[in-house]
Amino acid sequence: MMIKFQVSKTLQAKIQKGHPWVFDYQILGQTPKEGNPGDLGIIYTSKNKFLAIGFYDPFSDIRLRILQWGTPLNIDARFFEDRLQKALTLRSSLDNQGTSGYRVLNGENDGFPGMVLDRYEDTAVLKLYTAAWVPYLADFLDSLASTLPVQRCVLRLSRNCRTAIEKISSFREGQILFGPRLNSAVCFRENGLFFEVDVLEGQKTGFFLDQRENRQRIRPLARDKSVLNVFSYTGGFSVYALAGKCQSVLEIDSSPLALKTSRDNLSLNFPAIKPGQNEFQQIEGDAFHALRQLRDRKASFDIVILDPPAFAVKKKQKAKALATYQRLAESGAKLTRPGGLLFAASCSRQVSAEEFFRAVFSGIRSAGKYYKETDKTGHAMDHPVTFKEAEYLKGIYLIISEGGKETH
Repeated sequence: MMIKFQVSKTLQAKIQKGHPWVFDYQILGQTPKEGNPGDLGIIYTSKNKFLAIGFYDPFSDIRLRILQWGTPLNIDARFFEDRLQKALTLRSSLDNQGTSGYRVLNGENDGFPGMVLDRYEDTAVLKLYTAAWVPYLADFLDSLASTLPVQRCVLRLSRNCRTAIEKISSFREGQILFGPRLNSAVCFRENGLFFEVDVLEGQKTGFFLDQRENRQRIRPLARDKSVLNVFSYTGGFSVYALAGKCQSVLEIDSSPLALKTSRDNLSLNFPAIKPGQNEFQQIEGDAFHALRQLRDRKASFDIVILDPPAFAVKKKQKAKALATYQRLAESGAKLTRPGGLLFAASCSRQVSAEEFFRAVFSGIRSAGKYYKETDKTGHAMDHPVTFKEAEYLKGIYLIISEGGKETH
């Protein structure tokens, strides 16, 4: 079924520039009640010229997710196969870097709105954020199985669309869409290092692939250094620091399961290093409480890594998130030795890069420290960004000192 939508001239101009979403409140007139998820919605300009076509989803606040702009095309198996091949070509260099875990499709940014596809060695993980994909999944999976060198594909469903998808189809969270069953964690490579991932129960699709490039930056910087990894999750930064021949790593995380996975990743790469020894230690608990205890013990580190979960998921949480980022940077700066490195990152979409950096700077000043900015980072090459609302990841590298002049 094809549904025609009317939107304001202002939104038309925005869509013309590549914006991929039309929310329910942006639709002029009444939305047809008979529309089903996956029906195609078409938008014309005020001069009745084709503007865009996309997926309709009556269960989502984003009623229309744009697939194609400017020139009409058939939305069929060939359409998606061509886009999948283009995305794979963009990421082709990763295999030569000893990396078999990466993002294959970054949603709207790769022309697959409401879908994320990650590869972990021989396992693909497909995560859906809209029920609109249900009518197209069979064709897409045929293309995937013949194009990507994987044995199986696991389905993960966003909480926002899980109920709708399970209501209108036989697809289920954690379902193996094709290939053999999983009897253990999946092992993959990243820049020659090995990691295990729980693709059925882990956060997102199981691993935070978007920080790969920052992990690789830390690797050579960590040589002979003591490293504090706060919000360590499954130990990605820790493994890279040890691969860079750091002196020691201390992890802080509140999840016992994440800390266990980190220990498993340690054993995969450095079987001679035993958890609890000087080279590798962990603290299970609240990060701010643990940081305060470390300060009370007058501990200090050459490198402090602050990579927390998103503090602001909704717009109304932004002010509190910025205050928390500032507080975290203050705690981190107090534990960074003079001349040491503080790396701070944010994955909060609601917080802009500049707002985040200002919060970090303010936190360092509150600690009575000075800083020299050495670099800022954003999205990795397998996480391309094509519109403003898709930007979420930002990181900053800062040399901390007791005195001097702040430099940006």
